[in-house]
Amino acid sequence: MAKRARPPHYRNPRTLGETISTLVYVGMSGWLLLEALSLMGQAPRWQVAGLFLTSFFSLLGAFRFAIARLWRQISGSDER
Repeated sequence: MAKRARPPHYRNPRTLGETISTLVYVGMSGWLLLEALSLMGQAPRWQVAGLFLTSFFSLLGAFRFAIARLWRQISGSDER
């Protein structure tokens, strides 16, 4: 059975699992950021820098769908 062709403007709705994982990424990013701020001056610089870096990457994970959409627009690819 063939799939129906979707209009180019059609956007897949997010599933509950995708929404939950996005909220987890945002929550972890905030927690890691607060942990890094609280350890400034008490822990080695490399440890604090690592916490800031993981907080940033976790925040990027929360925006993974927007980043993928932007990447597709830049590369000119229509595939999902």
